[in-house]
Amino acid sequence: MPKIMVSIAEENLTNIPRLVEDLRRAGMAVDDVLEALGTVTGSITTDAVENLMAVPGVQAVEWQRDDHRPTT
Repeated sequence: MPKIMVSIAEENLTNIPRLVEDLRRAGMAVDDVLEALGTVTGSITTDAVENLMAVPGVQAVEWQRDDHRPTT
């Protein structure tokens, strides 16, 4: 599944545990919760991304970029 990063709206930062549960119910496999940054990372199927945007308190959903730098 593609990796994503979810940004939490500032006014909802005190509700992160509830939001994480809502994200899981919307189909996100949560990898990490960065409370100080208001960010949740994880993965989701591409057809379920719209479900995350419908979660109250979600500000943005971004695809994580893979780092494909050549090794030297």
